[in-house]
Amino acid sequence: MPTITVTGLSGPRTVPAAWRGDRLAVNRPVLKEGLSTAPREWVVTHLGIGYSMGTINAPQRAVIALARAWDHPDAGLEALTVENARHWRWARRWRDDRSRAGRGLPVIGPRELTPLEALESAGTAAECEAAVRAAMGAPTPEPDDHRGQWPAPVTRKTTGAGAVRVGPDGLLELWWLPRGGNYTEADALSLAGWYEVPQADDIESQCLGSVALTPCEDAVEPDHPDAWPRLLGLI
Repeated sequence: MPTITVTGLSGPRTVPAAWRGDRLAVNRPVLKEGLSTAPREWVVTHLGIGYSMGTINAPQRAVIALARAWDHPDAGLEALTVENARHWRWARRWRDDRSRAGRGLPVIGPRELTPLEALESAGTAAECEAAVRAAMGAPTPEPDDHRGQWPAPVTRKTTGAGAVRVGPDGLLELWWLPRGGNYTEADALSLAGWYEVPQADDIESQCLGSVALTPCEDAVEPDHPDAWPRLLGLI
């Protein structure tokens, strides 16, 4: 079995490695009294500096696959030190691949994600929206982006609830009668009427994000019957 030298609080120690590459190795976490024996607890060690790049709770084969994928010249590991670790180009991707290994997903290695891979790895609503925008080729709006200052496009016209007309000011208006389960009959009757269609950039965000609004600004899923994307026939 190959061995590696790790750097710890008590100084350098030589420990067995389950796998050793050119830049990385996989070994058991080093404890004060010896090595961890937990079945799914492994460490990827940076051979150049002897420090752990994180403990991973995953089967040995998954951790070795992770280390193999990152034991690559494109990862820039030769220039990585303890002092510049937070500025490492691939720091975020490395954390994501560690998470993927622990969740039983295929690791990707030191490269940019495709939009679908980014969606699979997304951990927040903002990351999901960014991934969906990238997958659809939609630009990410800037904070002061005014490109959407016009009514959203309408792909269908219906009668009754959801009917669209052009108002006296030239703007599209929507006749809205709530159809979802969040309103009583009295609510629906009080809310029935004409509503100005939101601007295109607002609707784009509602279509691509995880939250949309109804005409009375209740937060719902984008495919909810009363959500603007559904009322306008965009979803």
